[in-house]
Amino acid sequence: MTTLGFYGKLASRGDFVSRALPQSFIGPWDSWLAAGLLASQNSLGADWLNAYLVSPLWRFVLAPGVCGPDAAAGVVMPSIDRVGRYFPLAVVILLDHDTNPASLVGGSDAWFEQAETLLLSTLDSGATFEGFNAGLDELGVPASEPRAVDSRFAGLQRVAATVPHQRMTALAEQACEGASLWWGRGSQRISPGLLRCQGLPAASDFAQFLLGQEGVV
Repeated sequence: MTTLGFYGKLASRGDFVSRALPQSFIGPWDSWLAAGLLASQNSLGADWLNAYLVSPLWRFVLAPGVCGPDAAAGVVMPSIDRVGRYFPLAVVILLDHDTNPASLVGGSDAWFEQAETLLLSTLDSGATFEGFNAGLDELGVPASEPRAVDSRFAGLQRVAATVPHQRMTALAEQACEGASLWWGRGSQRISPGLLRCQGLPAASDFAQFLLGQEGVV
């Protein structure tokens, strides 16, 4: 069963907001973002705020075990609370255990685009927590495919893939094991593209999410 929720800072509220997500996800997610923000502030100094405010929305897929026991997908956006404290806001869906994470990375953009629209709506004048919460109810779940059926014997892995598409899907699934994947439309400073990291990116690399590789010395 999938779980759809959100976590982070909202401009209309004075502290963190969350819905539905378990502490097993929120704990490591919050710690990773907090460490990344601090490291990027130390790296960028006086340029940090301008970089943060125009950084892109990132779509992501996290394999099981990367940020809690469940696979997750979503969109994260730079945000701020009502009293001026900066912290990203994320819409997150925890995926069924039999969902192939690669099918979300290589599948339809529709759900991610709708999630981005919902996040951006929180920046509008007059936006409310209640409106954001109601918008989540209308978001639904992203299209996905099941994991490939496999078995192991004599040091070999056998996958039930008999046609080219199934073989490609099985290989893509393997590429997601233990990884986090990030992509999006980019920004004025960051070109669109796909990033892959084993586990979550290191805090010291977080500035690249704000400025891109070329902007970080």
